[in-house]
Amino acid sequence: MAALVLRIKFPDTYPLIYKTLRVDANFTVSDAVKFIAETVNCTSLLRGSEGLFVPDEKRWLDDDTKLSQYETLQDVEHIEFKDKNVGGDDKPINNGGDGCCVIL
Repeated sequence: MAALVLRIKFPDTYPLIYKTLRVDANFTVSDAVKFIAETVNCTSLLRGSEGLFVPDEKRWLDDDTKLSQYETLQDVEHIEFKDKNVGGDDKPINNGGDGCCVIL
């Protein structure tokens, strides 16, 4: 199993601020979201619209793409795990959602 070490930052509403996790590089982004939520015990906060956002590149990762396809993931400072209805600057883009978790 190839693994990525990801630094995760969570939103102010969650008791954790940062967490570093080893995530299977063969997971799709969608699988990684579920794995991260289960590992840090925040599945109750999931709304079904969470995703992974790379602030250094200002882009969302595609839910159906394997993490191993993103060569820059190991090099970025962090990635964010949050509601897709929250913009890159944590401001709602659809007048809804307060984000779930942020991955660094």
